[in-house]
Amino acid sequence: MIKRRELFNSRHAKLLLLFILFSGICAGCLGQDPLEVRVEKLTRSLGNEDMNVSYASAYALIDIGEPSVDSLIKALKDDDPQVRSLAAFSLGRIGEPGSSKALIKALEDPEPEVRMNSAEALGELKAQEATEPLIKLLDDDYDEVRSKTVFALGTIGDPKAAAPLIELFGDSELGGSAANAVGNLGNEEAVKILLELLDSRDPDIRINSVCALGQIQDPYSVPYLIEMLDDRVPEVRGEAARALGYFKEPEEIARTEQPLIDALEDDEFEVQKAAAYSLGDIGSKEAIPFIATFLQAEDPALHRVAIYALGRYKDPDAAVALIDALDDESGHVRVEIVHSLTEIGDLQAVDPFISLLGDEHHEIRQSAAGGLGRLGDKRAVGPLLKALETERDRDVRNAEVRALGELGGPEAAEGLRRISTDMEEYGYVRTAAEEALGKIEGGGEANVSSTS
Repeated sequence: MIKRRELFNSRHAKLLLLFILFSGICAGCLGQDPLEVRVEKLTRSLGNEDMNVSYASAYALIDIGEPSVDSLIKALKDDDPQVRSLAAFSLGRIGEPGSSKALIKALEDPEPEVRMNSAEALGELKAQEATEPLIKLLDDDYDEVRSKTVFALGTIGDPKAAAPLIELFGDSELGGSAANAVGNLGNEEAVKILLELLDSRDPDIRINSVCALGQIQDPYSVPYLIEMLDDRVPEVRGEAARALGYFKEPEEIARTEQPLIDALEDDEFEVQKAAAYSLGDIGSKEAIPFIATFLQAEDPALHRVAIYALGRYKDPDAAVALIDALDDESGHVRVEIVHSLTEIGDLQAVDPFISLLGDEHHEIRQSAAGGLGRLGDKRAVGPLLKALETERDRDVRNAEVRALGELGGPEAAEGLRRISTDMEEYGYVRTAAEEALGKIEGGGEANVSSTS
């Protein structure tokens, strides 16, 4: 499908669509309902040979909403398959439940794109009555139709769809999306089937079963998922490590924590990464020193794993581990560490960030300035103003100015006032200073954390 922002980039489409709309308004002068006439014209334009115009007409009908529904339902029987297809597309996005009956009928359309858009539309409507017809469509000859059908069944959430969807787990094209759909259903009957499939000889079936179990989050499946950390296929082990990150109740963490820590020593990078991220997601304090060792690993990819995993914590120990790694030789790694420390939000990062305002890499200085604004400690105001005295990079200056606006206070306001009136300053930095100053003087909210 053409994305909406792409459609309206076409000047030609804009002009034609405006002509269609305004000609509808003129019809009102003859005693007809202008909206009704406009809907009719737009519906006819769904068959325009210029696809920009046809899609623009579809989105105009979507914007009109409910008054377009009757006309679009009629269009599902049009002789032109393009009109039928875009009518189904539009009905799904309007979201009127009354259109589901016509869309279910359209699942039998001879044109694959009409069936595809009708299936997707029924999913967007969450039409429970469409479950059985959609299950039948899983046998369609076209993969795109089947893919949209899987999406629709997962969105609708009827447990009756679980078994038919599970049958697709071995399908190389649809297995993953079918697993996600079953995960959305989350019924107990599905869990029983999925646990049995963990013994399948087909690794794709095991992977997809593990994926679905993780999304369903039934505590009963935890010991089975832990066992899958020892599977002979790395992709299965990685999926099991990811799945265990969904189980965040204290009694579940007590069972999964150590097996996930052990998985950090797996021979496969993807398993290590999944285990580290899951340990961050469950907030395992025990795992922090183990994950931190990745920061000294020879493989730079493990450095990034540690940074993102530790960034998932809201824990002082995770912040300390990242601060200790700020001397990494890679500027890119240091930027990522700054981002993670900013997300953690621990004020231990304030002084290190102030030091980084003098780093040789402008990306690091920019990130540090932004981080200081986010952390909200007013101790940073003076260092930011001092950095502005010598900083030459306009993006860094902009970040420092915006940070001052976030921090606020008289000292920051005075510095911003000088910058906002300095005609030798970069134009958009001066504008940023004006906006930041307005935020301070106008009583806008600013970060106010301070240890001073």
